[in-house]
Amino acid sequence: MSTIKIFRSGLVTGLLVVLCFSAGYFFLSGYQRYIVNLDKKAALIRQAELLNHRQIDRKQKWQDIMKVNRFVKNAELLGLVRKKWAVYHVDIQDSVNFTEMRKLLTQCTNGDSHYFKPISFHLKSIKAIDNKKNTSGMTSHRQKGDILMVLKGAFFVKNNTGIPEDEKK
Repeated sequence: MSTIKIFRSGLVTGLLVVLCFSAGYFFLSGYQRYIVNLDKKAALIRQAELLNHRQIDRKQKWQDIMKVNRFVKNAELLGLVRKKWAVYHVDIQDSVNFTEMRKLLTQCTNGDSHYFKPISFHLKSIKAIDNKKNTSGMTSHRQKGDILMVLKGAFFVKNNTGIPEDEKK
């Protein structure tokens, strides 16, 4: 009987060892699958967020396109069609006195049938008296107190014929 007790205790011990190893194996393999599934879940969440952001961006772009289309339609209804406007480019680089500068700047206002789009505007006072040629080739008589004015831009003038000035030539 003592051999049976020894045998039983060895058998029970062996079974417990096998049971512990198999439980450890199944636990570790299950835990490894859990970690892999956590990584997959995180990747799927990031992908879903990315798709959500893309959808929001696409919706925002669509709304922007619709706003632009409404603006273009309203502009056409008001007669702001490119064919109906002539463009005159302005490039003034000359010395002027205050009266001439005021007159030029007054002409650069906007109205119902014209619009001035400024590109650059620069003023510099002339301190010394010198006679130099201006950009038009004429001799400029600069006086102390005059202003060297650089004005660049474009006038958009409503063209009643519907044909831009550039296409008439």
